[in-house]
Amino acid sequence: MPKGKYQRIAMACQGGGALGAYHMGALKAMEEKGYSPDMIAGISIGAFSAAIIAGNHPQDRIQKLEEFWDTISWPDSPFFLNGNDQMRKIHNYWSALQGLYFGQPHFFTPRFPYPEFSLKGSPNATSYYDTAKLRETLLKFVDFDVLNSKVLGARLLLGATRVKDGKLVFFDSDTMKIEPEHVMASGAMPPGFPGVVIDGDLYWDGACVSNTPIESIFVAEAKVPTLCFMIDLYAPNGKEPETIDDVDMKKRELAYSSRTAHNIAHVKSKQNLAKALHHLLENMPEKNKNDPIIQEIMGMASDVNFDVVHVAYDKPDYEASNCRYEFSKSSIRDRERHGYEDMIAVLEHSNWLKERPAHIGSTIHIYKGGKFCKAK
Repeated sequence: MPKGKYQRIAMACQGGGALGAYHMGALKAMEEKGYSPDMIAGISIGAFSAAIIAGNHPQDRIQKLEEFWDTISWPDSPFFLNGNDQMRKIHNYWSALQGLYFGQPHFFTPRFPYPEFSLKGSPNATSYYDTAKLRETLLKFVDFDVLNSKVLGARLLLGATRVKDGKLVFFDSDTMKIEPEHVMASGAMPPGFPGVVIDGDLYWDGACVSNTPIESIFVAEAKVPTLCFMIDLYAPNGKEPETIDDVDMKKRELAYSSRTAHNIAHVKSKQNLAKALHHLLENMPEKNKNDPIIQEIMGMASDVNFDVVHVAYDKPDYEASNCRYEFSKSSIRDRERHGYEDMIAVLEHSNWLKERPAHIGSTIHIYKGGKFCKAK
């Protein structure tokens, strides 16, 4: 294992609907290079990816993910696939409309009558799609016995929004038994999908509050040396919009990326402060360490590293703004390929294994657009 100084390899899977096939390719590269995650956090489609990863043995994860995506995707319309990027974009646009109007196999189906014409308080009244089939699909591809085993499974964290107070709650396999409903709650994006009731509370998609689950990994066990791979599906590409479709895509990228950048910066700041405090306390005279305030500060100090590898999907020009519900089989394979190629390029560098000053507790390594970028 190339873990080096790390005791834990973590993977944070962001939401993004059908773009989540990128997680699959990224994981495939990680497993091949020996970076098999033992803690996985997910929100929205990232929760489905995370549950399948945590709910299977490492040697079965990729196969189960591929079978899952094949099960919930539509066949292609071959007429558009051999053309240029514009033709491919048209294919993707119409494929997304197919899912919008007819649903996705083994995932969600349109409700009839529509919510606007349904009786208040009825199951049809609060969402446009029925996700009952998703529960059966999860049971097929997630071994919940493995997932809930602290010996066999990786630790799983699923982010969902508690509707009554808007709090982002993480279901943690280390402290509770995870069921299909917890996974579905994390991906219950309104008004498309219905909320899920767990222990008397209604939950919606975690992305209603934050699409990035990295901080849940940090706070779960803050004093374990960790290398965390943050898989970002909505990083902005730096281009200004030229069409109304570009505007819609850019709006989503900006909304999600600002929160991602904030969360990563927050984790880095807290860990660097904890490491600096440890360095300071190590050089403090022993006679001062009995002071109650110093004792309190010692509880905040940490001598471990929490490093983040932020890998962003640089969406090709043929991805349409409705790509989050574009589930054609060719697009699923294409996103998987991008995830694999990007992660292979990242892991061949392993910049995080280099030495750094003793007081630095967190480094951020950003890979976007086919190259490493400096964290701002």
